[in-house]
Amino acid sequence: MFLLVFTIFACHSAYPVTVDVTDISNRAYFPAVLSEINNAKQEIDVAMYAMYVRYDEPDDPAYRLVEALISAQGRGVKVTVYLDKSAVKGDGDEGATSSANDAAYKMLKDAGIAVYFIKPEFKLHAKLIVIDNETVIEGSSNWTQKAIDDNFESDTLTRGKEFARGKLGFFTALAGNTVTPVVPDPAAIEKVKVRNSFLENTKLAPQMVRVGSEHAFQLYLWLLRREYEAAKSAAGAGEWQSLDYVEAAQYLGIKVEKINSNYRNHVRDTLDPLKNEYKLIDYRPDNNGNLQIRLLDYDDPAKGYVAPESGYFNLPLAYWEYGLDKELRLREKFAYLVSIYEQEIARPRPWWRRSLLGLEKKYHINWQEFCYGLRELERQDLIEVHYSRTKGKNYSERDPNHYRVKELIAPKVKERMWQELETAEGREMVKAARQLAMVLNQENNIQTAKDFIRLIKQYKLENVQEAVRRIADYTPDNPRKNIGYIVGVLKQMEKER
Repeated sequence: MFLLVFTIFACHSAYPVTVDVTDISNRAYFPAVLSEINNAKQEIDVAMYAMYVRYDEPDDPAYRLVEALISAQGRGVKVTVYLDKSAVKGDGDEGATSSANDAAYKMLKDAGIAVYFIKPEFKLHAKLIVIDNETVIEGSSNWTQKAIDDNFESDTLTRGKEFARGKLGFFTALAGNTVTPVVPDPAAIEKVKVRNSFLENTKLAPQMVRVGSEHAFQLYLWLLRREYEAAKSAAGAGEWQSLDYVEAAQYLGIKVEKINSNYRNHVRDTLDPLKNEYKLIDYRPDNNGNLQIRLLDYDDPAKGYVAPESGYFNLPLAYWEYGLDKELRLREKFAYLVSIYEQEIARPRPWWRRSLLGLEKKYHINWQEFCYGLRELERQDLIEVHYSRTKGKNYSERDPNHYRVKELIAPKVKERMWQELETAEGREMVKAARQLAMVLNQENNIQTAKDFIRLIKQYKLENVQEAVRRIADYTPDNPRKNIGYIVGVLKQMEKER
């Protein structure tokens, strides 16, 4: 610890104050912050760009800090938290995406803490904590596992009431620029763990995709979900799960008839390869005419199934609740799971990147299958893609594209958003905008529709249609197929007239 003289601004004038400053950079940050929160007596104010908690992972350092705030609130400390809700643009931005703060927001809100998002037109880039009107913690560290455990970060802990009073003015400015968000749907936050090796092992999910075993893929993930839900129940999850034939058949879309038992044969036909070929499950009949299912650990060296990287990725419950398991085709489901896994690896960066050939090598699926799957995910507004430009004339030297998994929105909520846009702009206007957005493979992206509406109002529909026609023949992954380039074409057309 050492003494420094700082100059701060108060009431539009500057004066020196003496404060105690401690360097808590890098790995010193977490224990210092945790200790200060645990010892807080009266008040904690937090402003944080990225507060990404790994939901239901209590050993995650960011989760532990959020938990410490909740504990402080429970012992009578007044806790106020401000979080960023701005859109993250470009792969140069560090930190989690705006949606990644939702889990922390929900944890804090459910605990009765005063937590707010800043209006999305602003970016809250601060990493500031003020405790008991005396202690100030500030620097570069976000509350993310990567920042706390891995990154090189610079942070200081400063003690001094006058200095802290000046910093509290920052929170006063934030208080006037908050927005009330839609409370995140628990289905979009709660996650089911899926082993990484399910995607990476050529004998598991990749094999299912190659041979078209859609029912096996679908049923296995559904069994993982049932195990997760059993673990949350009062009874808990046993080694064996009871599976009703009718329930399994209906989930797989198999017709159930009382006059025959063909549907039972169909269910067993799906379970058999999961048991015998993929060795993912075991099953046996029970005394009630149903089945007992046990999920097996397929990272077993004795079976030749060893994960290249141990661990899990997290598939949201909304994958089932919002019907993606039924609406997406097999290659799209596989590409979606890969996107979730790759984005978790890429954190805290909001975008992941890997070439199509790189995806083929890692996941053992033909690169063209990935290309079609990812393109459909973009059309369904499940991922966002930034297509890289070529370097010179050699297409093969092009950098990998950038991908970002988008925040899942409940179908009813999204339908209401489209209805509100139609009410505001007119049904024909929205229809025209969505037709134009089809050229960009983004007809289901409400922001793209709003962008086209703005262009129609500014340049007239026929001119926007002409600009879109000029790029319509470009290949789907051409980086010029975007709104920005269309604006450039429209401006050029204006000059030509």
